[in-house]
Amino acid sequence: MKLVTSMSASSAKKFFMKPDSYFNFDLPKYFNFNPILKLSDELLEKNDYKTAVIKGKPNLPNSMDNVDYIIMHNKDGKYAWRPYEMIHPLLYVKLVNDICEKKNWQQIKRRLKQMHSNCKIICCSMPGDSKKTGESKKENILRWWSEFEQDSIAAALEFSLMACTDITNCYPSIYTHSIVWAIHGKEVSKSIKNNEKYIGNLIDIDIEQMRYGQTNGIPQGSVLMDFVAEIVLGYCDELLTEKLKNITDYKILRYRDDYRIFANSSSDLEFILKSVSEVLGDLNFKLNTTKTFSTTEIVIKSVKEDKLERFIKNNTFKNLSLQKELFLIDNFSKKYPNSGSLVVMLTNLFNSTIKALKRKPKNYRQIISIIVDIMYNNPRSYPICVAILSRLFELIRSKSEIEYYVQLIIKKFESLPNTVYLDIWLQRITIPLDKNIKYSKGSICEKIYDKESKIWNSEWMKDNIKKRFDENLIIDEMEIGNLDIGITNDEVDSFTIIHES
Repeated sequence: MKLVTSMSASSAKKFFMKPDSYFNFDLPKYFNFNPILKLSDELLEKNDYKTAVIKGKPNLPNSMDNVDYIIMHNKDGKYAWRPYEMIHPLLYVKLVNDICEKKNWQQIKRRLKQMHSNCKIICCSMPGDSKKTGESKKENILRWWSEFEQDSIAAALEFSLMACTDITNCYPSIYTHSIVWAIHGKEVSKSIKNNEKYIGNLIDIDIEQMRYGQTNGIPQGSVLMDFVAEIVLGYCDELLTEKLKNITDYKILRYRDDYRIFANSSSDLEFILKSVSEVLGDLNFKLNTTKTFSTTEIVIKSVKEDKLERFIKNNTFKNLSLQKELFLIDNFSKKYPNSGSLVVMLTNLFNSTIKALKRKPKNYRQIISIIVDIMYNNPRSYPICVAILSRLFELIRSKSEIEYYVQLIIKKFESLPNTVYLDIWLQRITIPLDKNIKYSKGSICEKIYDKESKIWNSEWMKDNIKKRFDENLIIDEMEIGNLDIGITNDEVDSFTIIHES
């Protein structure tokens, strides 16, 4: 993997312009953002953004709502909703161009190198691009395991104490002006306020354009914004280094907003935790007190509780019937709702058992019911659960019966808020049966059967530009034409969590 900080400006732009970098949330493969990103790049290359693309005051993007398209997704299986934003492609490319302009890129890289100069505070989450085509997402997931979890286990050789903590609502808490502070320094920022010759101000302004003029929070759902978050969190690392200059025996691993702190003295550990809290507080962040703890059991506590439980369960699943295995997975999901381990278990089930089915099981109605029960409280499991359902529906074969079960699922979820993500994946199953089955909760679903439906608000664009900006480019009609009901291996691979080691 090549980290973005080791790339040239042109290579970084190519990386950020990849469809998976633009929106790194799991969607059916007929969504392809490459054509709309390329078109946006061409429009901005041939036209000056301020004079030829936007209408100007009062019709600016930051004066309009719904410029980005938002998919609400559940974080804890209950009430913690998190917005994943498909940034308006034109505004996304504008920000990519600003960041990757050669002089700006060199300055950002220089600052990040300064931020990460302390070898005792290690960032494990800088985005990177895989040398293997299509593997970047998987390898970035693996880095959590290899550089964060595994290095935490190894730290038990050097240290006797560990504290774990994270930031509450990290992305919504990022104050966009703090990007300017991170790149140019807090004092300098006062004298260069709103001066667009400085990249910090450009990033600040670009993000405000996407978000109705808000200065609190950055969009979540793209590698580009992960990188912007790393600029601010790297600044936190730099400020923390200064606070800890009188302590030598410590180590901190940070994976984005998750911290693992190691020390051999309880007083040092408490001082470091206090310093982390103060540094973050100065930048509008708060530590998650419910997830903050210290321990002497570094090895065991370095691995998430749900993952340890999964290791134990793996042995109990052997030689069980499909229904019994699903019962155990459903029970696990009640104990560890919306966990990554739940997705791993379901993916393993899909690969080991579901794909091998030659005929529909006699108890397939009960199996469908259990899968839907798992989905109900675990939105993170929607894609893999729908993949399992798709295989069962493929074996059922009856179009009327499949549509009956789909309608039952839709009806069951009617009382839940924010189920657009479920609709997206259910639509993946029903498209081969009838492309015109309507899903009314999200315009991204409507786009499949209604080309006039709009995903992004483009009313701020001049008419000649808006006319050329064709949202329908995000739908790969050839891919839709080749779809079967059953979700294929390559589709499952796109959302398989692979840190089984």
